[in-house]
Amino acid sequence: MRRPRYLLFALLLCWAALLPHYTHAGEWINAGEETLTISGGVFLPSFGTSGRVDTTLGIGTEIDLEDDLGLTSSETTFWGDVTWRFARKHRLSVAYFRFTRDAGAVANRDLTIGDETFPVGASLSTEFKLEIVPIAYSYSFMNEEKYEFGASLGLHWYTIDFSVMGSASLNDEDLDDSVSADADAPMPLLGLFFDYHFTPKWSAGFHGQFFALDLNDDTFSFSGTVTNLRLSTEYWVFNHVGLGAALNWFKLDVDLDESDWVGSVEYEYWGPQLYATVRF
Repeated sequence: MRRPRYLLFALLLCWAALLPHYTHAGEWINAGEETLTISGGVFLPSFGTSGRVDTTLGIGTEIDLEDDLGLTSSETTFWGDVTWRFARKHRLSVAYFRFTRDAGAVANRDLTIGDETFPVGASLSTEFKLEIVPIAYSYSFMNEEKYEFGASLGLHWYTIDFSVMGSASLNDEDLDDSVSADADAPMPLLGLFFDYHFTPKWSAGFHGQFFALDLNDDTFSFSGTVTNLRLSTEYWVFNHVGLGAALNWFKLDVDLDESDWVGSVEYEYWGPQLYATVRF
């Protein structure tokens, strides 16, 4: 799952190299007529995360990763997106972003995570990573001068890594334990989008996606829901170069039954995206 990220970075480097040559060049590109759009910027979300790691012997503790394990409730990360409009009503897009949070905390209650139980007072060191690669096809039912309306079908590939190390002294014994869990969750998404063009330079849009899934095969076993809502606006400073801002709310709620993670994850974030974009 590393190749989409490297491809995106390569395209963004090409965008940076071509930017000076395209700032003023060419006939004005109206919204809905571009062939290639490349965007990159920062994402500043706030999080709410909970989860459970079970074993064959029993159900683990339901843990709030911010309250119980001390993970920060906000982070700044890179965000990037590439969209190819290969026909007037048809588009393909791929994006990438990753959240990595780590923290130290003292357990305020007994926590059973996988095969390990960390007692009250244990010193805990936690790392939680979420990598998201959304890939989507979009079809425009209407693509007019002032607006564009359509539907999307996509796959959001989530890679989740969770690890906890703990140490404590009980009955004159020093205890050092660690546990880790990871999962890959390829979640399909269905959505609708609407973009409105106030002027040739200024547009705003909304994109909503949702899916509920129960998957059990030889490779993946999980069930749950995904909701993704995004409100955005863009202003084209030059013909090929624009600036954008967006608000994104996302929630992933899945039950997992994989070899490396049996349990559940509920992951929610929302926050602004600030970015630059180039079109051809």
